[in-house]
Amino acid sequence: MNISFYLTRPTANIETSIYARLCYSGLKLKWFTPEKICPSYWNKDNQRAKQTGKFKEYPEFNARLNNIESYINNIYRRYLNDHGGKIPTPEILKDLFDTEIKKREPLAEKERSFFGFFEELINQSKKGVRLHPKTGKPISNNTVKTYVTTFKHLSEFQLNYGREINFNSIDLDFYNDYVEYLMTGKKLHPKTGHLISLNLSSNTIGKHIQIIKLVLNEGTERGLYTNKSFKSKRFVTIREDSDSIYLCEKEVQELECLDISNNARLEKVRDLFLIGCRTGLRYSDYSILKADQIKDGFIETIQTKTNAPVVIPIHNTVKKIIEKYNGVLPKSISNQKTNAYLKELGKMLPSLTVTTSKTFTKGGIRIVKNYKKWELLCTHTARRSFATNEFLAEDYPTPTITIMAITGHKTEKAFLRYIRVTPSGHAKLLQRNWTNRNKLRVAG
Repeated sequence: MNISFYLTRPTANIETSIYARLCYSGLKLKWFTPEKICPSYWNKDNQRAKQTGKFKEYPEFNARLNNIESYINNIYRRYLNDHGGKIPTPEILKDLFDTEIKKREPLAEKERSFFGFFEELINQSKKGVRLHPKTGKPISNNTVKTYVTTFKHLSEFQLNYGREINFNSIDLDFYNDYVEYLMTGKKLHPKTGHLISLNLSSNTIGKHIQIIKLVLNEGTERGLYTNKSFKSKRFVTIREDSDSIYLCEKEVQELECLDISNNARLEKVRDLFLIGCRTGLRYSDYSILKADQIKDGFIETIQTKTNAPVVIPIHNTVKKIIEKYNGVLPKSISNQKTNAYLKELGKMLPSLTVTTSKTFTKGGIRIVKNYKKWELLCTHTARRSFATNEFLAEDYPTPTITIMAITGHKTEKAFLRYIRVTPSGHAKLLQRNWTNRNKLRVAG
């Protein structure tokens, strides 16, 4: 057996954990020792603390590491003797090290199986028997898909990096390693077998961390998990504001007036998109509207994502489209095809040929990329356009609380982060309100 000691964060300015890398019989194990040290006191060549007066405890510290190395070898040899030479799995060795070196109680099978518990939550969500803790509604299919993706990333991380994942190993060291993996790590391509970079965006990483914390919270509630490292402020769900575009009122009207009567394919996509612009509904909702959901001048529907009811007055544009199709709205196509057709439509609008920049973090690198505005057009642009235009309406802006009742945002903070209002837009909004007040004073 080959045993090496490494620092978890070798460039940190504070104490960091020391882990042992074990290689034996073609197997590998990364096991975190109970020791920590400031990297400035560590000698990476001999894998022990430096002999320096700045770290006077180095003799005792190095003695403890020597003892740990001896314990590891003894535990391994004893297992071979007790099991007729059978090679222990990394999981078995880790449990033995935790029990004998860290003096922890042996883990029960259900405690050791983080993935088993996670898989159980996924299966319950798929069956609709697991409910959202806030809404009391079944978990949506899209959310279940995200669970599955997070599960796969964690499994690949454990496999490719030899890092066993269980309830008690998910701590701040895990967090830092895993976030770095999602940013810059590599995995095997399922078909070619070649290594490919993950290179995930900050918001995607944040979503996966959010789901891990959700699983840990449920594990805590069921008594499977006592380590509270995931509740640390440093175990943060990464998030950055989106630069997604919206169409201003003038651009929405320009799209509505576009003559494409000779192209039924694009005309149907345009008309459905306009319904989204005037209702604030998600594509999953405005693409499946039926005539029986339109009653007495209002649209009444149950939102697919949240399962919440919503009532929306029928805008004149929506009324014209309903009449145009004799009360039967155009049949929708896939979201992917709709997005492609919307870009085709966007090219026809002069106002969408302007260049706009999009800033995002990917692979840990801040990127600024220029696009033509039509290149960023997608089905969700309709909903964002509705919210932003109602907020900025010149004559009679809709109260924020009313817009939120339609869009389903729970807090004003989340809503204001969602709409596309620039600092100059806020300044113009304030300037317009001052002008309107002065007009009222003069008229009075």
